[in-house]
Amino acid sequence: MTRLLLRYRRGLILSSTLLLSFVLMTLQVRSQSALADLTKHILLTSVSPFLRIAAVGKAATVTLWNEYIDLRRVRLDNQLLKEETRQLRTQVGELRETALENYRLIGLLELRNRVGSEAVSAKVIGKDATNWFRTILIDRGGNEGIQRHMTVVTAEGLVGRVVDVTALAARVQLITDPESTVGVLIQRSRVAGIAAGNQEGTVQIKYLPLMADVVIGDRVVTSGMGGVFPKGIPLGRVLRSSRPTNGALFQETWVQPLTDFSRLEEVLVLRQSPANDLPWGSGERLP
Repeated sequence: MTRLLLRYRRGLILSSTLLLSFVLMTLQVRSQSALADLTKHILLTSVSPFLRIAAVGKAATVTLWNEYIDLRRVRLDNQLLKEETRQLRTQVGELRETALENYRLIGLLELRNRVGSEAVSAKVIGKDATNWFRTILIDRGGNEGIQRHMTVVTAEGLVGRVVDVTALAARVQLITDPESTVGVLIQRSRVAGIAAGNQEGTVQIKYLPLMADVVIGDRVVTSGMGGVFPKGIPLGRVLRSSRPTNGALFQETWVQPLTDFSRLEEVLVLRQSPANDLPWGSGERLP
């Protein structure tokens, strides 16, 4: 019994105190004696700490609950803001991609108008992944009037020629392909040669006379010889040139193509030869 009383002594003391307070307040109503006042004072003094603790605990509980609700609201707002930010970034990326595509298409449209020939714009839908052949696949074919040996260009310059055609697509051989050859001119000095691709993916001009006037930076254009490529299409600029001392008859000249084949996305297929020789003007990238 003693252990039970000790175990629950706090509850018993509080209960007894509250009961005694109730009894004394009842007596106070009936009698306003000095004993009742003294007892009331003692009880208020003893009970007030418990009441104060209870009030503080209640306030703390309310504060914690409100903070919890606010924290959940903040977390929800953060999630909504993150999702909104992700959507905005996606939209910005799409708008940027659309702007770049429009920029490229405007360049092709201006080129088409300047060429003055019947031409078809096409998108690149595939690229050859091997090192033996360098070709691309475009989304225009026989249904659009595309035929073999048609010239393919961009706003920067020459890309290559059509080598295979189906109804809905065509394969284009790039000028960097080892099997590709293009008749070219050094535009400044009018020296003629043959531009050919190689395994390194660059272009080399062959059969330039040993004493030909060639300097780094010279612009190289198609010569129109051979009947495949129209005359005057920009191909690239001379990257380096040397005169061998081992008795060779021709210079060794390498050209940097104007077209960036690693970023090729849209092209123009010339279904007829241009009406003039130099439709690209300066040959630089259109604004």
